[in-house]
Amino acid sequence: MRRLLALAALVTGCAVPPSPTQMAPEVTLHQVRLRNFHNSTLSAVGTSRLIEYHRASADVDFRDLKLDVFRTEPPSPPGVLPPATHLEAPRAVGNLLSRVVQVTDGVTVRLPTGVVARTSAASFNSAEQRATGTSPLEVVGPDGFWLRADGFDLHLRTDVYDFVKPETRTRGP
Repeated sequence: MRRLLALAALVTGCAVPPSPTQMAPEVTLHQVRLRNFHNSTLSAVGTSRLIEYHRASADVDFRDLKLDVFRTEPPSPPGVLPPATHLEAPRAVGNLLSRVVQVTDGVTVRLPTGVVARTSAASFNSAEQRATGTSPLEVVGPDGFWLRADGFDLHLRTDVYDFVKPETRTRGP
């Protein structure tokens, strides 16, 4: 019992307290492997260096997030992973109540088709399957496709993509 108390005192004594103006997260996880399911279907896998959960706000803060989101429609044959969209973000904050994720320190998205998009900030509404942003966006695709826009509104369910002041170019044959 004495050893257990000494170990508990040592562990709690090594914890770094939050700043006086910030509440400590209720849960902190390090080097996390993520698996997300929609019903019984695996819909995403990834990693995060750090995840913090804040009960008061229902915020979940991710650091160094890398995520593969699988396309679940149409279903893939058993044992075969469907095509995935790969996302990387140094920081993302999601809210469990609103089901909205904010990325503020940049995000890179790579589609299964080879299209790569980068922006400094974006918002993703999970319930609506909608990604929006007012920061510049750059998209590079196969065969020399390039797009730059001052903002975006992407309706992922319906594949309707709106860009603010888009500029595009393609490399000819």
